[in-house]
Amino acid sequence: MVESSEVVQLARPRAGHFDLGTGYHGDLWLDLDALFLRPSRLRPYVDWLAERLREHSPDAVCGPLEGGAFLAYAVADRLGIAFLAGYRSPAMVAGYQLPPVAGGIGGWRVAVVDDAVNAGTAIAACLEELRGRDAVPVAVAALLALGEAGTMVPASLGVPFYTGGTMPSRAWPAQECPLCADGVLITPSGDDGRSAPPGGR
Repeated sequence: MVESSEVVQLARPRAGHFDLGTGYHGDLWLDLDALFLRPSRLRPYVDWLAERLREHSPDAVCGPLEGGAFLAYAVADRLGIAFLAGYRSPAMVAGYQLPPVAGGIGGWRVAVVDDAVNAGTAIAACLEELRGRDAVPVAVAALLALGEAGTMVPASLGVPFYTGGTMPSRAWPAQECPLCADGVLITPSGDDGRSAPPGGR
């Protein structure tokens, strides 16, 4: 198993009350851009995740843009297989679409990789898109699993889940947020505007 504490530290976690931008609020914010600042630091995690996914004989790795696609690309390269980028659907808050692939991807065995998973909306949307293209999702992998994601993903999405590290976190649909109910103000997400939310993902 890879050492999980380093990847947690690289994400520069902050506690507070955050609007995660996906219809969820949460008590944790990660600087996901910082994870990819020095790619060599992620190499052990890429290798470890690739070896877990290799057991499922995938034909491709799919990753939601933004950071998830960087990681998915690296894992696909390590495995020597195809890479599929999931682009946000303009019609849906958490929906993703795959670009056309010559000959289609029907019957392809596909692993989904993201940088961090909490509520799992991005992962679920990618799995739905893959199944809609008649591909066969075989596993999910992430650098970080937040909150209950480690048990939620395999239980609700029906695929094995591999993660390089875990962090405690809570996320709620915005209309059910207990922090809002208690009058806790939203915490600014970042001082440089580039930090990325993990919560709805």
